[in-house]
Amino acid sequence: MEAWQFSLFFAALVLGYVVLHVRIARFEEHLRSLALLRSIDDRLAALPAQLPGGDREQLHRIEVQLQRLHDDFEDVREAMTRTGDQIGEAIVRIPQPPAPLGAEGAVAGGAPATAGERLRAVVETRLLQLGYSQLRLLTDLQGASLEGDFEVQVEAERKHMPVKGRVLVRNGAIRDVAMQTVAPTFP
Repeated sequence: MEAWQFSLFFAALVLGYVVLHVRIARFEEHLRSLALLRSIDDRLAALPAQLPGGDREQLHRIEVQLQRLHDDFEDVREAMTRTGDQIGEAIVRIPQPPAPLGAEGAVAGGAPATAGERLRAVVETRLLQLGYSQLRLLTDLQGASLEGDFEVQVEAERKHMPVKGRVLVRNGAIRDVAMQTVAPTFP
């Protein structure tokens, strides 16, 4: 064996020793942390005896409730992953409210609004906020007044299902919305 071969062998041997020494040191650190975990495990095992009265039945009930809570969270997570794409359909887009009325009853654009136009805007805005679409107001609002009670008959759609109903307006504000799908009206 020549000198250069011996030097390469000796350098590889020293390098192997250093790598082995570093790994053993890391392993000892890992064993120390495991010993610390064993002491934590011992303290947890002694915890039921430290409870007031040492009630194991109460501890068992808490464990059962925690397991039930864990199962419920798993069910919610699975439901969210299954219906993740349907959530976008469930979000209701709320439209902008109609232009505010001025002191003289004129729309902010300057043209005077009649009582019928204002009632139509109030009813349509409220129904759109509630998630209805394809609105059709069946009641003639030409002779409507903002004072007193007024009933507006309405047809619309909600979640692709036709609905019919009425909207009660008192003094220009919505008092009641009573809408019903047409499905229960069929025999």
